[in-house]
Amino acid sequence: MSLVHRDKSFSLWSKLLLPAVIVQLIGWYLGLFWIGADKDQGDVFRIMFVHVPVAWCAFLWILCAAVFAILGFMKKSLFEKMDHSAHAAIDLGTVFAALALATGSIWGRPTWGVWWDWDPRLTTTLVMFLICCAYHVLRSFTPDVQARRNAGQIVAILAAVNVPVVYFSVNIWRSLHQPQTFVRKGSSASSDIATILLVNTVAMVILSVVLFKLRRTVVATEEALDAAREGKQQI
Repeated sequence: MSLVHRDKSFSLWSKLLLPAVIVQLIGWYLGLFWIGADKDQGDVFRIMFVHVPVAWCAFLWILCAAVFAILGFMKKSLFEKMDHSAHAAIDLGTVFAALALATGSIWGRPTWGVWWDWDPRLTTTLVMFLICCAYHVLRSFTPDVQARRNAGQIVAILAAVNVPVVYFSVNIWRSLHQPQTFVRKGSSASSDIATILLVNTVAMVILSVVLFKLRRTVVATEEALDAAREGKQQI
């Protein structure tokens, strides 16, 4: 993709950023002001409408990064393009994993009485976040382009392997973390809470897709500029 096409792509997706943010703000408004307080947790539970969507987006983009990495390894003609996509996806996965940890700690403080506990769900999420950080370290400190891409793709796949561990951790080990409220049978969650949570999750996914498209264009442009600079230096 040429720089001109990348500029057009960036311009197109940047126009969609504001509508995506507005949709997300509507979802947050419903969660913060429209719905009533929880009978057990009071108003504290409202952070769920941020915490759960960012956690799901972390899972989504880390899994997407692994899919892009595998496709790149399977078809060499797409390797560079898939590397750009995996890089952008891991960037988002890292940010959303950090937000999941932060909002989880904020939720945990009034609920558990501590900011952090080495709970299986929290610990496995932290491991997932650190693997994403390792991806960025390898990308930053590996000078050879091909080696950097290969290492990054492998780490992206490793990060995705940890996603099901995080998801099922509350079922595998005894945990302070509440169980999977909306997927287990006999859930006590009300329909209005489930609906608003779904609205916020969809809104967050839509926003993250726009951010992914923008970030992928930036990654591709940065690598093209770096390659051009290296070519001039060699000449």
